[in-house]
Amino acid sequence: MIDSLPEHPRNHRYPYAFGYLANALRHWANLPRFSIGVSGVLFGPDGRVLLLRHTFRHRHPWGIISGWTATREQPADALRREIREETSMEATIGPILTIRSDPRGPSLEVVHIARLVSGTFRPSAETSDAMWVDPASDLLPEGLHPTHVPLIRAAVEVWPTWHADKEANP
Repeated sequence: MIDSLPEHPRNHRYPYAFGYLANALRHWANLPRFSIGVSGVLFGPDGRVLLLRHTFRHRHPWGIISGWTATREQPADALRREIREETSMEATIGPILTIRSDPRGPSLEVVHIARLVSGTFRPSAETSDAMWVDPASDLLPEGLHPTHVPLIRAAVEVWPTWHADKEANP
């Protein structure tokens, strides 16, 4: 998961004075700040996967949709919001594919599969380009984040079962 999520949202949730006090207390009590990230492998109706060119990732700009949960936000809701913010598309959030830890700090990443419901890609401040790729092919773009490749491969295994069930029971 190294570098697969955007930079940690440091103190933007608190006013400056409260954030300073909270960080001082956390440091004094040796309590780590814990974050929950979300990522999603978004499938289109034809079974292709959406990859985004992330504006703030320079080494590996291409990857799946990802972001951070807000305070008290459920991971599936956060992923739905991230999809809307980064692509202006709507999606149905599917099962959890995996939950991974981050060796850089106290955080977890919840990875879901998702299915496109509506919309077309529009660039945002976080994403400049998008492409739909056939996950079965080996022609994934150069610059794709290396930790996203196994997630895409794992999602391909789950997709047919979940997709068929959703088609039978919308």
